[in-house]
Amino acid sequence: MPEIIFLPFEKTVRTDGSKTILQLAQDARIPLQSTCGGKKKCGKCCVIIQETHGPLSPPSEREKEILGGKVERGYRLACEIRLRHAATVLIPEESRINDLVILTRHTKHTVAYRIRPHIKQLFLEVPPPVLDPVIADRERLILVLEKRYGIRRSVMDPFVLRKLPQALRSSENEVAVILRGKNEIIDLCPGRGGGLFGVAFDVGTTTVVCFLMDLVSGEMRSVKASMNPQVAFGDDVIIRISFCHENPNGLEKLRSSIVLCLNELVASAAAEAQIDRDRIVEAVMVGNTAMHHLLVGLDPHYLSMAPYAPVLQEGQDYKARELGLGIGASAYAHLLPLKAGFVGSDTIACILATGLHRSRIPTLLIDLGTNGEIVFGIKNKMLCCSTAAGPAFEGGHIRYGMRASPGAIERLKIDSRTYDVTLKTIQNEKPMGLCGSGIISAAAEMIRAGIVLQKGDFDEEVKTHRLREGEDGLEFVLVWASESGIDQDIVMTRKDVAELQMAKSAIHAGSTLLMEEFEGEAVKRILLAGAGGNFIDPKDACTIDLFPGCLTAKVLGVGNAAGHGACLALVDQTRRKEAGRITAKLEYRELAATSRFQELFVSGMFFSSARDFEDEF
Repeated sequence: MPEIIFLPFEKTVRTDGSKTILQLAQDARIPLQSTCGGKKKCGKCCVIIQETHGPLSPPSEREKEILGGKVERGYRLACEIRLRHAATVLIPEESRINDLVILTRHTKHTVAYRIRPHIKQLFLEVPPPVLDPVIADRERLILVLEKRYGIRRSVMDPFVLRKLPQALRSSENEVAVILRGKNEIIDLCPGRGGGLFGVAFDVGTTTVVCFLMDLVSGEMRSVKASMNPQVAFGDDVIIRISFCHENPNGLEKLRSSIVLCLNELVASAAAEAQIDRDRIVEAVMVGNTAMHHLLVGLDPHYLSMAPYAPVLQEGQDYKARELGLGIGASAYAHLLPLKAGFVGSDTIACILATGLHRSRIPTLLIDLGTNGEIVFGIKNKMLCCSTAAGPAFEGGHIRYGMRASPGAIERLKIDSRTYDVTLKTIQNEKPMGLCGSGIISAAAEMIRAGIVLQKGDFDEEVKTHRLREGEDGLEFVLVWASESGIDQDIVMTRKDVAELQMAKSAIHAGSTLLMEEFEGEAVKRILLAGAGGNFIDPKDACTIDLFPGCLTAKVLGVGNAAGHGACLALVDQTRRKEAGRITAKLEYRELAATSRFQELFVSGMFFSSARDFEDEF
């Protein structure tokens, strides 16, 4: 079969001509962007065919429309073209999925914890066997365990049983027994053992974070993070659910990709902490409902269909090996409970970490993303919802939008007199595009400078060469090509502003709807969780009306609250029960079922702080 060489990665794949370049890249785990997952909508999967040993199909009308003048420079859309001959394909910088700046830290606003793991280590001196009576190794250990610690009817995993003869006959005088819960032996080793460790995972739609914890001291030994490899199959969960439904073995392909990612993170964390992965005897995982189902291998198809019911809701325990997780052979993985089809265990973990369920202060908790999860309440009552905000907060559907990787514009300023732009990029690299906080910052500054009006239109009376007519109407140049890292002008278009309007209006409307049920109870504290919320300037958020109450409430970033909640559940078993109580107490509101949400969504499309030049006359 012909070979396709992907540059600059020097990866070679074989093809029979039946798959698109995008599909070949996905199979080979080549980091090629595809926001829409190959549905021919986003135009992000640009490639350059540098060489081909046979004829190349001409660009489609859609390619010409999206790529414009790039077609003449050899650009093509990977989702549109199939290669039936050997070829060399270059993935340009702007089309690559680059390493993200991933939020792993917690903040002082999170809840402290006590060390009460579900695992404990006991030390036994087991007498050697004798001829009369003959007592098997397992039975002798169980007798000593009951006599010494009062543990009756203990059970032993078959994988532990295989280690038992050697452990009891080593030169050590003792054997260390690892007990889970009241009576299950999940590991043992001769001597005093080598410590007890656990891992907590925050499995996000875009990023995955692994926390390696010492279950004896409570110390965090290592933190590792990476992009979720499922991004190659589509940016949002709806696209991935569709991929599972439309592709044979699609569910297993997505499941195996995330399991491989988790195992790579565990291996890296264990190597940094200089511990054996077999000593990792417990795992806790949180994520949205779709990520939960894709990890476990549950059919997610009905999550995308009303009434959006998940396969299950309660917290679950699985043998780690059943999930393919490469930690202790008999270790368990605990998955925190889910609330609804689009409110997952990551939201429960956020509540657990911030202590919102114990607060007497009316608090709004928002996790910004493609599906913005929102919680509002106090100790006695909590309401939650999920808004389909779209991918704008993560750079999706924005002409020069990108994820938070080096070169992304994260903040900027526009001089209201000269309209000159000063900006800050991640790691101070040359600007490549705008990440979520940069998109919000750009819109806020354009509002303050009078460029963007209340309805989101651009003021045609603004006199600056930066405001010009583009392919999608008026656009404002933020970075000239000579100053960018992609040799193109980086602009903000009217269409980009419209995407942001829809995203911010969904968050504002969902928050308002929940608050209205509290009969005028004003929000006094707004907690922003996740990377999307923590890097946003609160002033910018207020300028674009991202959420209600921002002028009077205290706005706080709470870091990776979902990750912290997972760590709490790992080192303190009582927090798992607490997570169950939170889920039962939390009331879910389906926004699609109410006309009030639509009213609030429409009214929230405006920028209330914008200057509408027509009103001055």
